Amino acid sequence: MIAGIMMLYTKEFKMGDIVEINADQVYFGKIEEISIRYTTIRTMDLRQVVIPNMTLISCPIKTFSSEAIIKISAIFGVDYASDTNKVIQVIKTCINTFPFVKETESTKVFLSNFGDSAMEFKALFSFDPNCGILQEIAIGEINEKMNTAFAENDIQVPFTTFSINIDPESKKKLGA
Repeated sequence: MIAGIMMLYTKEFKMGDIVEINADQVYFGKIEEISIRYTTIRTMDLRQVVIPNMTLISCPIKTFSSEAIIKISAIFGVDYASDTNKVIQVIKTCINTFPFVKETESTKVFLSNFGDSAMEFKALFSFDPNCGILQEIAIGEINEKMNTAFAENDIQVPFTTFSINIDPESKKKLGA
């Protein structure tokens, strides 16, 4: 009960806030009720989760709706033959067309890694957590549109490939 009283008066989060609670598992949803003994959230798959306040005062909680914007990232892999400047421009232009992307001038895209079969580009952009959709859904929408943008700009997305080489000595032992 003391935990509930602490939570009711500290105002770290409030009814209607969208939160991610990292307790025995991760819960992501909207706070529906805060009582003296427990807090109820409605997850994005519409499940109701009742979490004892004693748990809440001892685990990390991320609040999303109390922030005007948050930074999120997306990673895209393209063929090594691609023009890196063109890829950066296509990714940046595509991401900045979405209404949930804010402060478009601060969107950054850069070559982050040389993978096994692709160059990996990372995009960092400002996301409106109060737009009504989950980050994962936003990334999914971006990926769908990015696939089309890559095709329209002749930017290839490679498939992962594997090569198996058998040396001549091994062939002899196998009877080949």
